[in-house]
Amino acid sequence: MGGPKVINIDPKPESSGNATDGIDPNIPLETTITPKVEPIVKGTTKPYIVNGETVTPMSDLSTPYTQTGHASWYGKKFHGRKTASGEPYDMFKLSAAHRTLPIPSYVRVTNLSNGKTIMARVNDRGPFGRDRIIDLSYAAAKQLDITRHGSAQVQVTLIDPAQPSESPTTTAQPIANTPALSQETVQVTRTITAAKPLSTLDANGVYVQVGAFGQEENADRLQQRIFSALPDTQSLLNKVYNGKVFQIVLGPYPDHALAAQVASQMRDQFQLPALIFSR
Repeated sequence: MGGPKVINIDPKPESSGNATDGIDPNIPLETTITPKVEPIVKGTTKPYIVNGETVTPMSDLSTPYTQTGHASWYGKKFHGRKTASGEPYDMFKLSAAHRTLPIPSYVRVTNLSNGKTIMARVNDRGPFGRDRIIDLSYAAAKQLDITRHGSAQVQVTLIDPAQPSESPTTTAQPIANTPALSQETVQVTRTITAAKPLSTLDANGVYVQVGAFGQEENADRLQQRIFSALPDTQSLLNKVYNGKVFQIVLGPYPDHALAAQVASQMRDQFQLPALIFSR
């Protein structure tokens, strides 16, 4: 009826230095969400045209799905306006806009510059600028430390609420924190099946971090999952505690190229936000 919806105007992200002016810092922000199975909103899977390009949204929750690119955020300018889901946009909740993901759906977003990660509920369409892959709410962007700079390089992973997950639903846990890992107090367990004395990470080498958890049992579950599927990783599979979170780290590897292969395998086989760091 009338053809696909046509969008020619790109809502500007709030990227200037005073984008947060006028936002009451005392209003509490949503800090955690639990993904749940929800029906896709009728009409949000229809193709639409943005800046001359036809975009076809996903019609179902198809995982694994991982995307890397730039994220921006939108706040008070759009607060209260209707989203593609029909719900009013609430900048103080953990939500996001995406061009093709199902509405609603849940994603894990990792800021690749600082390793912080959150979960957000996709309930809107956008961003329509070609250089960005996701627009985050103010609450999500603030916890990822994106509000100051306006945008950041991120990794977006689609979550299937029907599948068991080892990932915590708390937000802003550091996924990769190289300075913390360099502290002498960092300790690592080298095996899963037998307890061995704790040791520090090797002084030299390249590592791949695949998870960070506030709860140790969540880290244990991920460690066991990887070990069960890939027993040969046992000598390289480490559980690291940096005083704040439990991190699952693979390594050390002799060079970045080999670590990159492992990171790619972790993303493809386990849909994990694998991040590489060196010591």
